[in-house]
Amino acid sequence: MRRLLFVALWLVFVFLLLQLAGFVFYRLEVSKPISGYGYPAGLEQPHPALGYHYAPNFSGFFKGTAYQDVAIRTNAQGFRDSDFAPRPNEGRRIAVLGDSVVFGPGVRQDERFTECLDGIALADGTRARFLNLGVHAYSLGHYLALARENFLGADPDALLLGITLNDFQPMDSVGPARRMRRRAEEAHKPHWIARLQERLGRTYAARFIAEIDTRLRYALLNTNEREDYHTAWMRSVVDAWEQEANRARFQARLEDLTTLAAKRALPLGVVLFPELNDLRAPEVFGGPRKQVRAILDARRLPYCDPYDDFAASPDVAALFLTRDSVHYTPAGHQALCDAIKRCLDSGPLQGFPPNRSTGTH
Repeated sequence: MRRLLFVALWLVFVFLLLQLAGFVFYRLEVSKPISGYGYPAGLEQPHPALGYHYAPNFSGFFKGTAYQDVAIRTNAQGFRDSDFAPRPNEGRRIAVLGDSVVFGPGVRQDERFTECLDGIALADGTRARFLNLGVHAYSLGHYLALARENFLGADPDALLLGITLNDFQPMDSVGPARRMRRRAEEAHKPHWIARLQERLGRTYAARFIAEIDTRLRYALLNTNEREDYHTAWMRSVVDAWEQEANRARFQARLEDLTTLAAKRALPLGVVLFPELNDLRAPEVFGGPRKQVRAILDARRLPYCDPYDDFAASPDVAALFLTRDSVHYTPAGHQALCDAIKRCLDSGPLQGFPPNRSTGTH
């Protein structure tokens, strides 16, 4: 019994030491975490039209060690936003369609560009309310399905489509299918075990151990293996845009969405999301963005490309999450917000959405 008590006390002592180390590391920011964000179990659920969607009225936290203090809450429609019910004097309701960039991984809900834009005055003097319909891994097929599902009750007056450079992917791509399989496997786990694992995983001790493990693994990689995941991802995107099937799918889905929006008298504007590798080496990674711009120009769709705004930043890397070339920090969301405001005020999105009194869309 004495030995067992000694072991128990020793384990408690070690746990408290790790808790203290984790607290200093994460709360006092002695170093930037590199272990990513991670979406919580239970956030995704199957959807008959979309393949998968977020659970309505979900409440949880990012499960990656770096961002476990950031909450995720969804509304009744299953989007990471406040209730979509109309507000007094809210003005034009603009639904922002997009993937994880719109969703905002790693940042608080109030730090996203959509919240920054919310309530701004448009060119015609009316106010605008921006509704965040971002869901990670969604693509043009999902946005079209959302439109056919009447945006799950968002009831917008206009659409702002946020384009990430891999939006040519089909809806039944491998990513969502894997997540659904993992979710099905987790469903067999007793609820109390899953809850206990979640609670333990959010302790500073567990997060710090995982952080050390990640850094040790990274230190043992060779030079080629150390290439950031999103750099490898961007290389695959560049290669994918060389394939006619992907270009044709992108254009076909965009045509379908444009046609459906026109039939429903919903003005459609577009925002191109800058990517870090393209900003650093446009001669290597700039092809997909140029191809998307050419497609939008050919269709005469109004679009905002904040590329130059991001490129002018004195510290471009600070606009993106650590070891991530796609998703933005709060500073990145602010830069995106400022660029879109400029596009709405005096740039290519000026007059979007058009004044209702003109009768044109």
